[in-house]
Amino acid sequence: MSKKMLGVVFIILGVIVLMVSLAADALGIGTRTGIGWKQILAAVIGALVALDGVFLVFRNPEKKK
Repeated sequence: MSKKMLGVVFIILGVIVLMVSLAADALGIGTRTGIGWKQILAAVIGALVALDGVFLVFRNPEKKK
């Protein structure tokens, strides 16, 4: 798998984790109303994974000498 394809997978997974964590209460998987620390942690992890994917997709390839 190329690094660009891996980056796309990271972006998709990160956005899914971010969206599910922020919508946990609406989806019925949250334990309380409001955003708790677990949801915030999952949202931050999802955002970091997605940003890592963006880095992998858009970084400049190393030039061969």
